[in-house]
Order: sequence, then structure tokens, then C-alpha cells
Amino acid sequence: MKLLNQLLGSVLRTLQLVTLLTAGIFCGFSQAQSYPERPISLLVGFPPGGAFDSVMRTLAEELSKSLGQRVNIDNRAGAGGAVATQAVAAAPADGYTLLAAGLQLGTGPHLNKVNYNPLADLTMIGQVTSVPVMLLVRSDSTVKDAKDIVALAKKNANGITVGSGGVGTTGHFGSLMLANALAVPVVHVPFKGGAPGLQALVGGEIDMMFDQPSGVMQGLLSGGKIRAISVIQEQRSTSLPDVKSAPEIGLNMEKPLRGWHGIAVRTGTSPAVLQKLNVALTAAVNSVAFKAKVDQLGLDLITGSTPETFQKYYLAEYDRWGQFIKKHKITNE
Repeated sequence: MKLLNQLLGSVLRTLQLVTLLTAGIFCGFSQAQSYPERPISLLVGFPPGGAFDSVMRTLAEELSKSLGQRVNIDNRAGAGGAVATQAVAAAPADGYTLLAAGLQLGTGPHLNKVNYNPLADLTMIGQVTSVPVMLLVRSDSTVKDAKDIVALAKKNANGITVGSGGVGTTGHFGSLMLANALAVPVVHVPFKGGAPGLQALVGGEIDMMFDQPSGVMQGLLSGGKIRAISVIQEQRSTSLPDVKSAPEIGLNMEKPLRGWHGIAVRTGTSPAVLQKLNVALTAAVNSVAFKAKVDQLGLDLITGSTPETFQKYYLAEYDRWGQFIKKHKITNE
């Protein structure tokens, strides 16, 4: 009788567990079916007004139309984007707190101590752009290709000065790649953002600069103050067809240098909600307004990105830039 009671008790506990799991699955499915029921926050880790913020504001407007609920931009600037990322990693996994994802997710954790697990706490929803990085010189510079860069370095006892938007940026990485590719001395000059660096380039304080497209850059290019001699990748950018690729100017860099934009959410968000967000993101990316914004900024549009493909891309970026940062002993100190 005792054995029978134990067996019956075991069966009862199993049935209770099955009931709870079934109820949980049904509840999750039900929540996903009704999602979204209230406004959504899209956290941007940088101040208003920049290219990153501009892309995300247009995307938020189009996502609002696709989802039927308002998607509000919440700028949480600080620590190279880590403040916003940490806030998303600590938020409920319900799809109501999104993260504006960019290259900072692949580089930041290797440069700074962060209060989240970059490999476990974030799930990618979809990539929306690829961002070319250009090598820029003043309009009156004699530099047009790699040979000219070498010649300039030989004229200057201390080598060439190359500006960037700060330590750990694509511009910083570009200066290191340039030194390796051409075996010339390069002095990296970091600025607090791309705009001050570009103004220093115009003013003759530095010889050249690596930077991503921005409104300030476009104004200086169209005004004839600076020239773009190359995009740092194997082929020309679709958004910048008149700017030569790195191989075309004789520059063989160890890695293509590109940024990117996308959307991420806290890991644990239900697959059904992820799918809804990806469908809405696809519609937003293909909208006339978003395509116009991307074209205006000189970025390359990415369509058809899935959570799986973007997650794989993010992890690859995290790994390759981690190795690069370790190799070159880059720190934010």
C-alpha cells in the first residue's frame, strides 16, 4: 500500500507539472498574440542629433505604424552605449524595451567593464543598415592613394596624424590598420566625436581621418572642404558609388571596416514576440521614409535580416573585434 501511494503521488506531481507547463506555454502564446498592448521604448545609447539617433528616430516612426503602438525613443547616452545596453539587459523580457544595436555591442565589452553578459543577455531582432567608413583628407591635400600616403609619411619626421571620433571607434581601428598595411608611422589623434575631428581636419591640425557618414561630413564634402579617397572595404559602397574601394587605391587592409545598425531585445523574450518584431522591422526597413533616410545619410540598406542571421553576425563581430582589440592592446584608459 505504501508503494502504491508513492506511485500515485509521483503520478500526481507529474500531472501537476505538466499542467503548469501547459498553462505557462498557453499564457506566453496568449501574451504574444496580443502583443503589443502598450507603447514600446527604443533605447539609444547616444545623444540626440547624431547619425545613429537620426536612423533610429526614423525607424521608430515606421515601427510604430507596423506594430500599431507607439515606439518611443529613449536616449540613454553614456559609457559608449553601455548605459542603454545595461538598461535593456535588466528590463523584463517582454518585448517592450528594445535596444538600438550597433558596432558598440561588438567592441564596448572588450574596452570597458560592463554590467551585463554580452553573449547571453541580448537577442538580435534584425539588422537594418551597414555603415561604410571613409578615409578623408582636406580638399587641398596631395593624397589620392596609398602611394601618396607613404610619400607623406616620409616627409614628416613623426609620421602622419590620423584623427578619429575617439578611442575604440572604427576610426581608431582604421588608423592601426593603416599603419600595418603601409608600414608607416601613424599618430592616432582621438577627438570627442566625429564632428570635432572633422573640423580639426579642415583646420589642418591632422593629415587625414577615418569616419562614418554624418550630416557634418556631408556638409564638408559638398562644400569642398574635404575629400573622401576611399571606403575601407573590398568593394565600393552602394550608397557611395563614386568613392573608391580600398584595393582600388592600393590599400590592402587586414579587415573591412564597417559599422552597422539594428534592433535587439533582452534574451528570454518569447519567440512569437521576436517574430512579430522582426516582421514589423522588415516592413519599417522597406518603407519609403526609411529608405530615404538611409540614402540621405550615405548608409547601405539591409533588408530581409532575421533574428538568426543577425545574431550570427553580431557574435562574429564581437569575436573579431575582440581579437583585434586584444592584439593591439587597446584600452579606454
